[in-house]
Amino acid sequence: MSSHSAGLRRSSPKTFSAEKFARTYREGKAPAVTRTAALQVAKRSAAAMGLKAAKLALIDQLFAASKSVDWSTPGRPPIVWPSNARLARSLGLSISTMKYHLKGLVEAGLVAYSDHPTYQRRGRRDAEGNIVEAYGIDLSPIATRFAELHQLAENAEYEAREWRRLSYRRTIMRKEIQSLIVTAGEEYLPGPWTQLQARLDVLREHRATDLDDLMAQVSALEGLREEVENLFDKGFKDRNFDATVSKFRPVLTTAEPSDSESGNHESSRANARHPNPFAAFGRATEKKSDGVPRPPQSSKTAAQVLNDDAQMISLPLVQAACPAVREFAPDAFTDWRAFRASGQVLCAAAGINPQVLQEAQAILGPDLAASALAITVQRSNSGAVAKPGAYLRTLVQRGRDGELHLSRSLFALAKAGEPPTGLSAVAAPVSVTPTFPASGSIAYSAWAEAVREYAPKPTPDVDSVANAFRRWARDKNLDLTAPNIERVFAGFCRKWRMN
Repeated sequence: MSSHSAGLRRSSPKTFSAEKFARTYREGKAPAVTRTAALQVAKRSAAAMGLKAAKLALIDQLFAASKSVDWSTPGRPPIVWPSNARLARSLGLSISTMKYHLKGLVEAGLVAYSDHPTYQRRGRRDAEGNIVEAYGIDLSPIATRFAELHQLAENAEYEAREWRRLSYRRTIMRKEIQSLIVTAGEEYLPGPWTQLQARLDVLREHRATDLDDLMAQVSALEGLREEVENLFDKGFKDRNFDATVSKFRPVLTTAEPSDSESGNHESSRANARHPNPFAAFGRATEKKSDGVPRPPQSSKTAAQVLNDDAQMISLPLVQAACPAVREFAPDAFTDWRAFRASGQVLCAAAGINPQVLQEAQAILGPDLAASALAITVQRSNSGAVAKPGAYLRTLVQRGRDGELHLSRSLFALAKAGEPPTGLSAVAAPVSVTPTFPASGSIAYSAWAEAVREYAPKPTPDVDSVANAFRRWARDKNLDLTAPNIERVFAGFCRKWRMN
């Protein structure tokens, strides 16, 4: 054992600082503070510093050994002298643990040591209760730093209140935005809802590190909410029955559109009102090996292209586009963290060297790398890709060259995997008789099946729909024997709830 540790108390910059605060009080340079005020500011500032409950309890025990009169005489420090054993017993701790917490209070600058030559703790009071002589633990640094500690506590409590308020606001706005996006999909409103969902997912995944970061996150959510609300409101204002009927006017002319024009018209209409938001975007995907030319590249750098592409990708989109991933990693789509962690399992399942995934993560980033791996697994599982490792390397190289657009591939895969629905069946309506009956019931005809197929649930009375369609066709001078009467009637049924 060294001579220093045997006969001296070990010093540090923090303990030396506490001693200077105590010396300032003894010189009469500190303001007078009451015992109650000192106790309150000590506990509040200790909590603001992040000190744990045991140290706060120790502060209570030290002040319990102090009296109000100890704080009334300037220049005479409030010293207490309870033994280590007494403090440890009061706190229910071992003596060594109690010493550790006492040292923490000293290093925090809240108390200081007032040592006896032999490091004993003892003291005497006169008949009025004033301290005559005392050696032990000096509480005067709290009085010396009273204004500083009070401001520290106020700032910490303000930040805690603001953090709680902004956290509540962040949660409320995320729910409001999510509700609007979901409702827009259910109501078939046109708009870039998948892009907005991807932006919301990015903001939801972000973890704020400080108050300024949280304020920036809330501000970004406010901007996103305003954008979503404007699109949502515009979609409902634009959608009315007259506007819907006008969509069918091109097919009422005497000259029938060509097959390609009709197909494009119906495809765009289905995309604009498709219940699945993935169908509302273009069909483009990455360049294929058959030499199909890519669209012209912009002047963006490769990093900018990857960053923009990442903003377009949400976890629901990947899940809809790559269902094969769940066969190998059932929990992969729980959240983004689980999705990224499934990489090793998917590599093993597809026979891909893990080093290729590590290269993808280094070039594309963890989210795009996981999405590229999911696309590779999906296409390998469907037989479209014979060598998954080589295919993933190709995607990485395109990312390095700024030519990778995984969002397009995901949209295409999601659309290719959609089951037929009433809305997507516009281009191929049910087979019915070519002429709509000018009168009578349609209850036992194929036209009734069209009502059940296209009309909103619960299915309305088929004859009521037929009579309304006849009146509407008569007002529009529509020939019920027109070749496209099946398509027109299907659209009329879908909009029945608007009547």
